[in-house]
Amino acid sequence: MAVYRYLKVDIPKERVTIERQSGGNPALIKYVLEAHYNREKGYAEPKRTTIGHQCLDDKSKMYPTSQYAKIFPQEWEKITNKRSVPAIKRIGMFSICQAINTRTGIKDLLDGAFGTDLSNAIMDFAMYSIIRRSNAADSFETQMRNQLLYSGSEGHNDTWYAEMFDHRLSKEQILLFKKNWLLQCRQDGVEEVWLCVDGSNDDCRSRGVTIAEKGHAKSGGTSTPIVSFTYAVSDTGLPVYFDTYHGGLVDCREMQKILDDISECGVKVKGVILDRGYCNSKVLAYLNGREIPYIIMVKGQPQGLAEITLKYGNKIKLNAEYLVPGAYLFGVQDKCQLFSDYHHEDYVILFYDYTNGSERITALLKNLYRILDKANADLGEGTKNPQIEKKYEDMVEIITKADESDHRCKVRCAVVKASGLQKAIDEKGLYSVVSSQEMSTEEVHQRYVSRDESEIQFRFVKSQLGYGQSRVQSDAAIYARFLAGFVAAILRWEIWQAAKALDQKTSLMLTEIDRMEMERINDVYTYTHTEKEVVRKLFGKLSPATDVTVLIDDSVKMENDRLAGRVPTLRHRKPGPKKGSHHKHYDADGTANDIGSVITKTGGVPRGSKRPDINKDGTPRRKPGTKPGTKLGKYNKDGSLRKKPGPKPGSHHAGTTGKSE
Repeated sequence: MAVYRYLKVDIPKERVTIERQSGGNPALIKYVLEAHYNREKGYAEPKRTTIGHQCLDDKSKMYPTSQYAKIFPQEWEKITNKRSVPAIKRIGMFSICQAINTRTGIKDLLDGAFGTDLSNAIMDFAMYSIIRRSNAADSFETQMRNQLLYSGSEGHNDTWYAEMFDHRLSKEQILLFKKNWLLQCRQDGVEEVWLCVDGSNDDCRSRGVTIAEKGHAKSGGTSTPIVSFTYAVSDTGLPVYFDTYHGGLVDCREMQKILDDISECGVKVKGVILDRGYCNSKVLAYLNGREIPYIIMVKGQPQGLAEITLKYGNKIKLNAEYLVPGAYLFGVQDKCQLFSDYHHEDYVILFYDYTNGSERITALLKNLYRILDKANADLGEGTKNPQIEKKYEDMVEIITKADESDHRCKVRCAVVKASGLQKAIDEKGLYSVVSSQEMSTEEVHQRYVSRDESEIQFRFVKSQLGYGQSRVQSDAAIYARFLAGFVAAILRWEIWQAAKALDQKTSLMLTEIDRMEMERINDVYTYTHTEKEVVRKLFGKLSPATDVTVLIDDSVKMENDRLAGRVPTLRHRKPGPKKGSHHKHYDADGTANDIGSVITKTGGVPRGSKRPDINKDGTPRRKPGTKPGTKLGKYNKDGSLRKKPGPKPGSHHAGTTGKSE
């Protein structure tokens, strides 16, 4: 390890330990690379490397080593004016994205809509979003420097991405990509779906964003400029569509736009599964008007639900007659008018989850006891009216009773109000779902449970978008940021599906993927296949038609070609439907029939058609067979004497006259 004693740099303040040396030798500056938790020992074991020798004349400075140049390449460039190529690069996430592209074609679709350079940047930002779980580009350059990127070794910084989001991704290009992705999903077999639709409101205080309107933001505040977005995924969780709109637009109007866009691309919406935020009379009226089946979690206690709860609430609890087959639930179905301002009867299913009910009752009692203790403490200090949370006002009452130490004295104390507490306990574990179609409690439960998988995607998408805050300065940047989050959601869903098939957690698989590193030796990157078997199986799930070793080696070769000045080549998805899907061709631009319609084509030329007399090269077409008047040669091609056609000389022509001799 080389030590550069002609250079002095500041000792880093984080992740550094100083090891004193005996004999007057300078102290070693150790940098903690990583720390893995050792379950047997019960603590994390750090992995360190020496990045410098402490200066004897200045304890805050050190002489850097060659390891310092690898770990702090930007600082090294500043002090030496030389750009250093990372000695180690992580290739796991890039290789995973390549495997996903060979099966889904997501990168190829981005190339077609935005061009190679911009699609490379979008894929890089999507990888960054998955690794860092953030949409803040300020740390992109430092966090992704040691990652193999589509944009090359140079990569981009936060200023470049801010400019890209603001000016280089047009709304027309984004719409083209969304349409092509829908058509690709249909080609891969997504013809009929139950859509799970969800939305959110992002805090957007920038004055440059004109689509922001005041409303209830997820980050808090009731009069905050917000931008709303909606994502639609299939019942398996596959993201199929997204849209961004101004915060004042009613949810049902935005949902109408999404359903129309999906239908135009030929994907039939069998029904929608919605969260409780969509449960209102306007949404139900719209869905019924378009005859779209729906299953929606009921929010609050509408008039119709209150009657059903009063009628069946206590009756179904732990009653075997109302057991939902295959589930640890009890349920009953009834038909009623849910909202007073919408005169239409729906099927309402009331469920009782005793496990969830017990947990919620325990949490309720803990909070109630905490509130009682605080109220009694306030009364003991002389407070006349102790403050009690509004939620618990009906469960607590202030009474006056005799003092236990002196019965002649009266004291005020806070106690449990049994009637109010009992009402709250009876409601725990009960929830309801409204359906437009008559289904059994088992069918409704299974259908809504499919939303759990999509809910994982919704949580991930929202986390990609900054946990309720949009850090942008223009309308164009809003649409572009949501596009990058949508691409990241597709990539992560593919990884999640593959990890689920292997009975592995997605977060753990992402950690294992990020440990795949190639080393630079003699100006060439090399990779030793030491990845775990479960990682190889993950690659196999994502790209069954491609050998795992070849796929990873292609990533290494691509970077070496790039450094050598050669044009790097990437793997693409093969044209046509993916393996196992329905082999149908769809009209993408409406030239044959309608957009998204199936193009039926049989083999051969159309019936009744005639070949033209002139070939494509302008020469006259020759009819099959020999030309009239030509004579056959005396000898065959093999040199034998050609036989004349017809019977041999002297043979009898039986049957020619109709009589036998």
